Amino acid sequence: MKVLVAGGRGFIGREVVARLNAAGHEAVATGRGDTAATAPQGFDALVWAAGGRPVSAEQCVADHAHAAVKTARAMPGLKKIVYMSSAEVYGLQDVPFHEDAPLLGASPLGQAKVAGEHSMPAAAPEAKLVILRPCWVIGPGLAPSTFLPTLISSLHQRRRYSMTPGQQTRDMVYVDDVARAVLRSLDDDAPAGAYNIGTGVETSVLDMALIIAERVRSSAIALLDVGARPYREGEAFRVAIDVSRAKEKLGFVAEISLEDGLARMVDELMRAADERAAKAQVAVV
Repeated sequence: MKVLVAGGRGFIGREVVARLNAAGHEAVATGRGDTAATAPQGFDALVWAAGGRPVSAEQCVADHAHAAVKTARAMPGLKKIVYMSSAEVYGLQDVPFHEDAPLLGASPLGQAKVAGEHSMPAAAPEAKLVILRPCWVIGPGLAPSTFLPTLISSLHQRRRYSMTPGQQTRDMVYVDDVARAVLRSLDDDAPAGAYNIGTGVETSVLDMALIIAERVRSSAIALLDVGARPYREGEAFRVAIDVSRAKEKLGFVAEISLEDGLARMVDELMRAADERAAKAQVAVV
């Protein structure tokens, strides 16, 4: 199968491309800005994993909805589309989130993903559409400015880290598992529809920080300034998803536990930081 992975150079997209090629498919990666403009031809499937988290709501919709629709329309003959959405489409409502729940999209990203989900069926009506709604995706490739990488970096460098009380909860799924879900969605027998992708386990941010600190070094726990920051206004306090549909219809179950995923992430980021420091020291000498 020849698959275009829009956003294939990004955090999730890179892993999807690698797994597709390893499985014998022909995966072509594009960035979020150059996909629709190329009007690609001859592809069997499109994986839309492009678009980041722009500050403006308008840019979010442009990246996650308008660009996706424009690309799908420019690709005649598509048999399958996998649209990477997000659990943020559910917005602020009772947990766990089920796929049939209303899409309330409280954040700009959540609202943009809702727009994308609603628009994609008409963009390529003959293609089978699978929508994946992952929760908080973790792994070494996360943007350095986001919570987990900054926490790991601070503790690794023995700097104090200010955080909220950490009672918010999230379902955290490792990037490798998300890529496996994409590959399964591309199978001929994968049913169309929307699927929550996660572990089904709700974990507090504080517990996550404690796991990371212990992995860095046992004394790193003392560097956590828990409660030094307030919660963000409008933040979803609990994010938990029901993953039973993905298990029953896709046969997908996350394989990497939170502890294993965080350990991989900590080890890789600390290794990379140590290598950079060693190279900088050699350059100075």
